[in-house]
Amino acid sequence: MPTLAPAVPNDSDHLSCGCPEGQRVRIFAVLHGGTRPDADPDADDYYADTDEKLARLGGVTAEDRIDAAPIRPDGTTSFVHVDPRAIDLECFANLRK
Repeated sequence: MPTLAPAVPNDSDHLSCGCPEGQRVRIFAVLHGGTRPDADPDADDYYADTDEKLARLGGVTAEDRIDAAPIRPDGTTSFVHVDPRAIDLECFANLRK
């Protein structure tokens, strides 16, 4: 079942893959259908970086990846971004099967 919460951007704990477990990350966008083999990063509906666009796409699903960056101790983010599966972030753990 899709979810619209939390809003983009937001912070979450990273549970696995790409960052150390428990690392806080800042969410910049949802990569709609990013885990699917036919995902098209050039499609207009791939990069959802506003709540309105995310709502129009039906919210976050288990097939999505998240554009995120680790949060440093001073609260800033790294310029290096990661793209974990949505289900690997604590805030979307409810999407796991």
